Amino acid sequence: MRFLRVVALAALVAPAAFAGFAVDLPLVAAQQGVSTRFYTSVDITNRNALSTDVAFEYIASDYSVDVAGTLIPGLAGFANFHTDDIIAYLGSKGFLTATEVANTKGTMLLTFLNPNFTTGEEASVTVRTYNFLTPGQAPSVGYAYSGFLLRREGAHTVSGTAGDTTAAGPGVPIVVTNLGIEHVGINDAGQVDTNPVAVQLTFTNPQTGAQVGPQPTINLQSGQVTQINNLWSTYGLPHSTASVLVSAHEITGTAHIRGYIILKDVSTNDGSLFFMQ
Repeated sequence: MRFLRVVALAALVAPAAFAGFAVDLPLVAAQQGVSTRFYTSVDITNRNALSTDVAFEYIASDYSVDVAGTLIPGLAGFANFHTDDIIAYLGSKGFLTATEVANTKGTMLLTFLNPNFTTGEEASVTVRTYNFLTPGQAPSVGYAYSGFLLRREGAHTVSGTAGDTTAAGPGVPIVVTNLGIEHVGINDAGQVDTNPVAVQLTFTNPQTGAQVGPQPTINLQSGQVTQINNLWSTYGLPHSTASVLVSAHEITGTAHIRGYIILKDVSTNDGSLFFMQ
C-alpha cells in the first residue's frame, strides 16, 4: 500500500490548491522488552484557525503491516489530539489486530489534508516513547522527538556519534547504543520511490580517524525502518573505543534515508534519541 505516500508527496511539493503537507515519524512502537513494555504517545496540534483531516500510514519494521486511513477527521482549529498509546489507538479503530497491537514497531506518516496548509507550520506532531519497569510502576522518562517535515532534496548520507560504556568500570552508568535507519520512500524529485535501498554503515574512531569494525549493509523496502540494538555487541566493535562516528551511506537506490541514534541506560531502559544529520 502506497496511497498515503502518494498523497504526502502531492501535499509536499505541489501548489497549495492540491493538498497540505506531511510529516514522518521514524519510530513508533508497542513492544515487550526483556524487563519492560514500551509505548508511544502522540500529540497532533492544529496551530491555526482552519480545520483539517489528518491521514496516516503505518508500516511495521518487518514489513508485515502496512495500513492507512483517516486518523483524525476534521481536527478543529487550535485543537490538539493526544493518545498515550498510538498503536493501541489504531487497534481500537480496527486498523491493527490484537496480535499486532501486542508487539509492533515501525514508521508512521501523517498527512494534513487541508489545501491551505502550505508552509508546514500550520500544525505539528510530537512523539514520546516510554516504558514501565514493572507492572503498576510509574513510567520512566523515555525519549521524545518532533515529526519530520517531508521536503525535496533529502539526505542520502547521514551520520552521528554513538557511544558504549560497557567497559567503563564501576561507578559509571552502563550505556549502549541503538541505531535506526529508515527508507523514507521519497526521492529528490519529490516522487514516491518504491524501489529498495541498500545502506552501508561505516564506524570511525573520532580520536584517530581510523575505521573500526565492519562495514555492514542494510537493505530496506520503501517506508521501512530497521533498528539495530546494542551496536557494539551486534557488530563486534572494540569496547576499548567508547565512541564512534557512525556514517550511513546509500549505495543503491534513490530514495531519501533518515537515521537516529538512541543512547540507552541499561539499568532503566531510558533512552536519549537524536537524529543523524
